[in-house]
Amino acid sequence: MVNIDQIRYATLQINRYLSIILLLFGIISNLSCCLVFNQRALRTQPCVLYFLIASISNIIILISGIPPRMLNSWNILADQTETQPLLCTSRLFILLTARNISSWLLVCAAIDRYLVSSPDANTRRKSNRKQAIRLIILVFLVSVIFWAETLYCFDANLVGTPLKCYAKSDFCRIFNDLSQAFFTTIISSAIMMIFGLCTIKNIRQARRIVPLSIIPVLSRRRKADRGLTKMLFLQIILLTIFNLPQAIQKFYTTYTFYNYKSSIQIAIENLLFNIALLLSYTPACIPFCLYVLTGDIFRVRFVQIIRTTIQRLTWTSN
Repeated sequence: MVNIDQIRYATLQINRYLSIILLLFGIISNLSCCLVFNQRALRTQPCVLYFLIASISNIIILISGIPPRMLNSWNILADQTETQPLLCTSRLFILLTARNISSWLLVCAAIDRYLVSSPDANTRRKSNRKQAIRLIILVFLVSVIFWAETLYCFDANLVGTPLKCYAKSDFCRIFNDLSQAFFTTIISSAIMMIFGLCTIKNIRQARRIVPLSIIPVLSRRRKADRGLTKMLFLQIILLTIFNLPQAIQKFYTTYTFYNYKSSIQIAIENLLFNIALLLSYTPACIPFCLYVLTGDIFRVRFVQIIRTTIQRLTWTSN
């Protein structure tokens, strides 16, 4: 029979070791993505620009979200966000804003893939760098305005909540739980899936209209577009899979908040809460692996960067 101490010990170990893996791998992964997507030859494509800003947002997510809990679990540094109201609200504001930006930029990328794959030339022309910059600014502003309420709604030193830094009223708790579940996860994932299916439909129509073997230049361009589309689709699927547990947990917390719970049930829910919370950071850690495995262009550019770096180091040492 599992007792409360064993469950708490399991929770502690998960926070310790999984946090380290996610933080180190995620930062290295996203820095590598930034190096590749910042190449001049790639930055001209709107979808790549979305990926670049999303990678920067992922780094902010990881740095603002994981270290306080990780250091606290190792007893290296107490989590000040649990006791200092200003640190509590500012950390959550940065974290939720960056997570929202990353999620909705993938929505923009999915829309861009739909526009690029359209058989209509006028529709394809709507995919351009200028439009991408406008959408990035719009997503940033909407995210900042939407999550500005965390500066008021959250507080530190709370009792009876999953975390000491949590929403301080029933309205704030329900609003934030449902907003994270719907606005950041469910709605954005649904829009991505819809435009993803429309993109697949456009690609099939294009194959019937113009065989790729007819025009070599067009063939190369479409190959690059298919690579970006493949990278995006896989990222959308994994984003949905890893964020759904937290969305479900938010619904459960909201529904059962005032129910009586035994000590063992609270310990189990705390364990599941921490697992779902850490899983929600996974989409911010894995883009590099996805891009290397599915994106030919990304893989080639990354190898070129490594070779160039090695050559420069060799010349410097000589």
